[in-house]
Amino acid sequence: MTLGSLWQLFARETKGWMVGGTVSVLAGVAVGLPAVTGFLAHGESELSLLLSSLAFSLGGGYAVLFPGIRVGHSTLRILRDWKQHPLSGKVLWILSHAVAVTGLVTCILAGGGNPSLPGLLIWLFMGPYLALTGWATAVLGMAANLRLADSEAGQRDAAARAAGAKATDR
Repeated sequence: MTLGSLWQLFARETKGWMVGGTVSVLAGVAVGLPAVTGFLAHGESELSLLLSSLAFSLGGGYAVLFPGIRVGHSTLRILRDWKQHPLSGKVLWILSHAVAVTGLVTCILAGGGNPSLPGLLIWLFMGPYLALTGWATAVLGMAANLRLADSEAGQRDAAARAAGAKATDR
């Protein structure tokens, strides 16, 4: 299973939310970076940049996360089924956690120099973390759905063969 083959199975509405949310997160980060650099240079930042960065980044992150969670109809077991998950889902899952840990460490280190800086940095990491987690959950959930459907089809075929074998024995 590749990311492209799984992408074809998503509902049209889900694709729209996930792509739109991803674009929104990227816009939020792009708007937030000048706000942070302005704060570092002048000690203050423009409020309109900060609020728009917050809205785009977090709003887009949740716009990806919730449809991504909705994709999986069965129980998704991340660690237990790790060997069965597609590589693209694993990479997205690991990358999302790497972004979260990097953001946490960055905010902790920045807080030592200026207590206001972590508040500016948090959504620059939180939006991408939410978006990557949403994408990973969608890919892993769709792969789990396919595995479940394949196993159910195999069980139906086995039951039909067993019923056919009983009928020929009579």
